[in-house]
Amino acid sequence: MIKIGTSLTLELKNTENDESEKFRCKMVEQAKNFIFIDYPINVKTGKTNIFFKGTEFEASFVGSDQSVYCFSTEIKGKQNIKIPTLILSYPGDDQLLRIQRRQYVRIESAIDVSVHEMEGVVQPFTTVTQDISGGGASILLPTHSALRPSMELDLWLVLPMQSGQYEYIYATSEVIRVIEGNQDYRSTASIHFTAIQDKDRQSIIRYCFEKQLIQRRRF
Repeated sequence: MIKIGTSLTLELKNTENDESEKFRCKMVEQAKNFIFIDYPINVKTGKTNIFFKGTEFEASFVGSDQSVYCFSTEIKGKQNIKIPTLILSYPGDDQLLRIQRRQYVRIESAIDVSVHEMEGVVQPFTTVTQDISGGGASILLPTHSALRPSMELDLWLVLPMQSGQYEYIYATSEVIRVIEGNQDYRSTASIHFTAIQDKDRQSIIRYCFEKQLIQRRRF
């Protein structure tokens, strides 16, 4: 399941404040019950921290099936493998918690998006999403919009990540359907991402995952 080169997010357990610390790292080697990672970088500060043996984390990564997988882990030691690494416990593929139950989890979120229709039939406009997933989004349409199914679009989205950073996403897309509004609701368009860089799709998946975690903590 997990492979060399996989990016992981580590979340510190038992932090004193409500906002847990998150770190990014990559797996560089694997043994039977252990994985070796490069030194984690703090998502907010961009710096590495000093970690001691026994430090516990909740780890997560995006699998090849685009699902998010989680597991509990702790630092077991350090080792040099061409580069300094930390050794983490790994429970095995069969013990991973799979967060996403479908190909892409869709969450409701208002994200700024710029829309350019490729043929120039529709004037470019800015709006917000109604919901979003790794595979596409639903966007709110301006009044009397001429957007129609099968139209091809250039989309630019701005993701406000939990770290406080912004991810800028570009995707070519296709309009799947348009749902006409009324006096109470605006019209919306369902959009499918037809071409998007893998790192951008992963950023959207990570954004959705972070939103899910926030929602779960509220209940």
